[in-house]
Amino acid sequence: MPSARSKVALLRFGEFELDVNGGQLRKGGVQVKLPPQPLQALQLLAENAGELLTREKLQKEIWSDGTFVDFDRNLNVCMAQIRAALNDDPDAPRFIQTVPRRGYRFLPHVDRVMAGAFPIRWIWLAAIAAAGAVLAVYVARHGTGPQAPAARVMLAALPFENLSGGPEADEFIDGLAEELMSQFGSLAPARLGVIARTSVMRFRRTHPGIREVGHDLGVDYVVEGTARRSGGRVRVTARLIKVMDQAQVWTSAYELEGAEAFRLEQEAAAQIAAGVAGALFQDHVRRQGRFHAVNRDSYEAYRSGRYLQDKGTRADLERSIAKFDNAAKLDPAYAEAYAAMADSYVALARSGSAAGETFPQAAAAARRAIELDSAAVEAHNALANDLFWYEWKWSEAEQHFRRALEINPSYAPAHHDYAWLLVALGRTEEGLTSLQRAIALDPLSARINIDSGWLLLQAHRFEEAIRQARRALDLEPGLAEAQACIKRAQLAQKNALGNADKSKMLDELERAFESHSLMLPLLETEPAYTSLHGNPRFEALARKIGLR
Repeated sequence: MPSARSKVALLRFGEFELDVNGGQLRKGGVQVKLPPQPLQALQLLAENAGELLTREKLQKEIWSDGTFVDFDRNLNVCMAQIRAALNDDPDAPRFIQTVPRRGYRFLPHVDRVMAGAFPIRWIWLAAIAAAGAVLAVYVARHGTGPQAPAARVMLAALPFENLSGGPEADEFIDGLAEELMSQFGSLAPARLGVIARTSVMRFRRTHPGIREVGHDLGVDYVVEGTARRSGGRVRVTARLIKVMDQAQVWTSAYELEGAEAFRLEQEAAAQIAAGVAGALFQDHVRRQGRFHAVNRDSYEAYRSGRYLQDKGTRADLERSIAKFDNAAKLDPAYAEAYAAMADSYVALARSGSAAGETFPQAAAAARRAIELDSAAVEAHNALANDLFWYEWKWSEAEQHFRRALEINPSYAPAHHDYAWLLVALGRTEEGLTSLQRAIALDPLSARINIDSGWLLLQAHRFEEAIRQARRALDLEPGLAEAQACIKRAQLAQKNALGNADKSKMLDELERAFESHSLMLPLLETEPAYTSLHGNPRFEALARKIGLR
């Protein structure tokens, strides 16, 4: 006999409803995306509304197979994702109360709709559905305009396991990971979304279970594998696994020979990408990869530069530029080296280096990369940043951001950087949508998550900025930048930023214009300057910058 729990069709609380059978969270009838494990945790909380649900109970119910590692960190991520979906504040919760060191309590009243029960509202919705069915028949017979695109399949390519040990194999695996990101990103852009390297590299040494990866990254499929390298010979195995049931959808092994590591990486990545595409999309037509034959010394300089670039400190970024420059000198047609150099220059400018030197250098390297390869995504994005933050050429900047995303819609940095341009130009909703895409593609990136808080601050959504910064703290406790964002938003809520001497503020802004400050593109959105709007000096400055 079915249990009472199994007969529940819907759980309703506040403006939300959880479709138990369909596995969907909806707000006002619109689906709110939530990965499978946070959805399961939310269902458990709602079913036990008003009662303390212990951490041990959650672990037993959701991760009972024993494959879950680092439970505390990942439960925190899970709760952060639920709170984000519900727009809940952990310090002033409407939905989920944290009971320190014990567990969680679901606060609102929950209405349970049993299977087979259809209130008047649902009869009305059923009538709409019936009308929709009639429309579908008409469309099938007579046709219609452009169709809405189907939801993209989300994929994460985990770092492959090193079976041979040693730094040589590690370098090969790092290069293979980068090649796979590039191959997957341009494989079927309208149908496949690929999680960014920043997020997947968190799993490099932990070897998590597939369910954990699916939970943390919100993906449908995972690619994992092994690599064994000995001299010029490499054996690579790869597997495509469906997260929902952990079924192995596709697997293959490759034996590759050659003295040049970059060739082996490119060939392995191309074959894996083709196999995955064939498994996911049976109508996929394989395209021949475009390889540029660099020499060994040039490639090794490039790989060293990437390693330093990933470390992210100003000193390491400067050292990475020297490595990329050396790679380009050894092979003047090496587009990837110029593109990576441009990216490092942009990162240096953002970290406080002299923008008058670094941005022009970024633009020169980016333009050279595009001359060599018009599909150099990283170069288009770097050039767009120069045109936006430094040259104040808004239209050209947008063209290059959009070009980067046309080439690779899964390139999270372009979604992230484009969002700032859109908000600066007053296209706030478009900007926040772009940033949400970046978060979906790189969900564990501390930079992208905290930037969401700062961008909400520029959008004057102060309460949301505070909540977002606190979510970033859930992912990275003690993050100073998140704490600073919270303080700024709280000051803005109290209108404390408008108490400064307006004349002095305008003097400072005019000096900032003379020095070509990188913050001037945010002149009209920065909360501290709200009280200056309408002032003739302020309006004249906005016109000089080209914002009017």
